[in-house]
This record gives sequence, C-alpha cells and structure tokens, in this order.
Amino acid sequence: MIRHIPSLLLRNNRAAAKVIIANGGVQKILSQSALLSTSSIRNTKPVHDVSLLNTSRGMTTAYQGIPGDGKHNSHLISDHIPFQATLNDGRRVEVDYFRHVEDDIEEDEYYAGMALMNLIIREGRSWPFDQEFETVDEWRGYFLSHTAFVVRAINNGMDSSKKDSSSSGEVLGCFYVKPNFPGRCSHICNGGFITAPRFRRLGVGRLMGRVFLRVAKDLGYKSSYFNLVFKSNAGSVLMWESLGFERVAVLENAANLKGLEELDTAYGYRYDLDKLPDNYRP
Repeated sequence: MIRHIPSLLLRNNRAAAKVIIANGGVQKILSQSALLSTSSIRNTKPVHDVSLLNTSRGMTTAYQGIPGDGKHNSHLISDHIPFQATLNDGRRVEVDYFRHVEDDIEEDEYYAGMALMNLIIREGRSWPFDQEFETVDEWRGYFLSHTAFVVRAINNGMDSSKKDSSSSGEVLGCFYVKPNFPGRCSHICNGGFITAPRFRRLGVGRLMGRVFLRVAKDLGYKSSYFNLVFKSNAGSVLMWESLGFERVAVLENAANLKGLEELDTAYGYRYDLDKLPDNYRP
C-alpha cells in the first residue's frame, strides 16, 4: 500500500519535482526523469462509464472535480483512442489514456502527469495556478475527473534540443477534456494541455489539439471554450487560431505571470463543435 507524503521536495537540473513516497516504511526519492519514464503495461479497467451529465458530476467545472482515472465515457471514443501519429521529427507516438500501475511509481503515468503539471506551474507562464499539487489524488481530482490522455512515444528519438535521447514509452505531453461549467452549461467543454518542455516544437501540442476536437465532439460536447490563453504565449495563440478556434473574449490585466513586468492579457477562445465535420480525422 503506497502512502503519499503531501509534499514536493527539491528539484533536479531539469527543474523537475522530486516526490517522496513511503512504501512499506521505506522512503524513495525519485527524480522527474524517472517520473516521466514509462514502459508498455496493461491498462486499468475504466471506473466511470456514465452519461456526460451524470448528476454526481453535475457541479464539476474546469477547476474542480472528483478524482478519477481519466476514462469517463471512454466507450464513446473507442474508435479513435488509442490514436497513433507521426511528429515533425518522424517519431511515432500514440495518444492514449493514462496508464496506472499501483505500487510502481516508475511505471505509473499518474506521477508523470502530476510532475508535468507541477513543472508548468513552477514555470508560471501558461497556467493560472501558483501552488503545486501535493498528492496524486489531489491532481487526479483536477486532471483525471473526466477524460484525459497522454502522448506516449512508440519508438526512441531525440528531444527538441537534439542533445538528449528519449525512450519508447516516454510521456511527451498530456491533456484533458471536461466540462467548463456546471449543470445547464456543462455541454461546453474545456481542455488543458501540457507539452513536456524538452519535447516542445515537435508538433506534440498541435497533435493534442486536433485529437481534442475529435474526442470532445464524440463525447457529446456542443462547443469548447478556453478561458485563459495568455497573450504572451504567442505559440499557443497561433496554434489555436490555426486550428479554427475563434477569439471571443479579451480580458486585460488578467494574469501575473513570471518574467513579465506588467499584468498579461488573456484571450477566450471558442470552437463550435457542431460545425466539426463528422469525418474529421486528427
């Protein structure tokens, strides 16, 4: 039985989190490189197989939820997930659900997802959070409450710096799809996207965005709305607009981001999923 000590300690030279766990009374400190290392293992059985507007989840919003396994309504998207693709550098990857292996932190992609999330929080440039997640269950309540995915390497390759190699099974990015608002507005979904810094500029983000559109429509959402796309994140702005998202809101002085002297502007982006062709392929 793994018991989580609710703290993230120290950082390695990749600014990664180190997580301390106690397993049978023996503490193990694992660097992010270990957290982001995965191998082919079996999927766990879906816990949630209920309707999109299940009343037990009716008050879920973009920023809160019930800890899950990220496989909510997975039967609706079985034709598309797992989805295989080729990145800009020729590397083959798959978009798939998070793999969870109890009692094995090195193989458990929940830890990889939490480490990526906390890394982005520390960067302080693209997400609104300023406090890291301290336990896997806390992170699951946010990221895995509904439907969530990883981009997993199928074969070996190099990172975007061309200096460090990456291995098959490594997590290159992750994203979720869930209601942006509760109740009567829960047909509007939100997405959260993270590309591991060492795999940026390889097409991971664009792949996640395209798969997001396909699965969001098939999960029954009518539209998607992204609340906070920061003006200073030029790559994100360009990508969402190139994928057909419409800028429908401008919120000035919205975010106190690291590295900026003034408050940043946030854009709201909307996509009408009813207009996405039924034969759309990521």
